Parts: sequence; C-alpha cells; structure tokens
Amino acid sequence: MNDKHQEFLNLLKKVREEKDIDQIAELFMSVINMYGLTTDEVCSLSYYMVDLTLQSNSNKTLLRNEFSIDIDKLGIDGKLAIMKAMVATYVDKVSKGG
Repeated sequence: MNDKHQEFLNLLKKVREEKDIDQIAELFMSVINMYGLTTDEVCSLSYYMVDLTLQSNSNKTLLRNEFSIDIDKLGIDGKLAIMKAMVATYVDKVSKGG
C-alpha cells in the first residue's frame, strides 16, 4: 500500500473516531470537487445516501417500532420529511451542547 493511500485511510479512521461533522463535510467536499459534481448531482447523491441509510434494517426497525413509519411505503417527499426532522433534531441537540 502506498503512503498516500495509507494517509487517506488514517484520515478516515481519525474522522470516524472523532465524528467531527466539519471534517466529514470537508472530506465529502474534496470527493465532490475531485469528481466535479454539479449541485443537482450532489443533491441526488445526498438523497441517495439518506435513502440507503433509512433502508438499513436497524433504521427500518427503529422507525417502524418508535414512529409507526414504514420506509418501504414512503416516496421521496416522505423520506425528505424524515431527513428534515432528523436534521432539525440534530441541530437542536448540537446547539444545546450535545
């Protein structure tokens, strides 16, 4: 493995351990810039990532059991509504120092 590859893996490990949202965003932005993605492509990619996350078994179970939400029955508007609620909850938590 070359040094650049190892350096990148070390950065990913550090980001994972710290969960620093700003660092994660910088990492994503470097990939977005590297590929030259347009705004609509970034929006689509963001939605795709959220959709995949919502489709995981643990998240499906949580949403079904805690909120009676069946992810498989939601369209894009429903999934974006969940995303909006989760972002609002996260911002509230962070603003309170959590």
